[in-house]
Amino acid sequence: MPSFTASVRDLRHDGAVLPLLVGVGADAEAALRRTGRSVPEAQQVRALIDIGAGRSLIRTGLPARLGLTPVGVVEIDTPSSTDMEAAEYRVRFWLDHSLGLEVTALEAPIPGDRLGALLGRDVLASAVLLYDGPGNRFTLTLPDGA
Repeated sequence: MPSFTASVRDLRHDGAVLPLLVGVGADAEAALRRTGRSVPEAQQVRALIDIGAGRSLIRTGLPARLGLTPVGVVEIDTPSSTDMEAAEYRVRFWLDHSLGLEVTALEAPIPGDRLGALLGRDVLASAVLLYDGPGNRFTLTLPDGA
């Protein structure tokens, strides 16, 4: 099972943050290739593993930079708002160039400029997260074939 481990200066303060590539989903990539168009380059962001988020989020504006089209719209509640509409997009997340998975992520504002994505329980449902607070490190392990 592929894993990503990171040591963080202050895990309690900074959170479980990791580098993440966000790219177009497999169906969108296939459609672009069939029509001879170029596939947008995946975007590098910093992502927070958020066990409080039921769904993974990508920062507002990122889908436009990737040329994505929404696959749906849902209403979500956040700590600061209720019944907020969020567009859904099929994307691929890569922890490195060989360790990736496809998800339906929501486009939503993420406060500040430090983060570009939140990895929610939709991703964690098939993963193992080891959070070593005293050691200031975490490991995210994804199933084979992810």
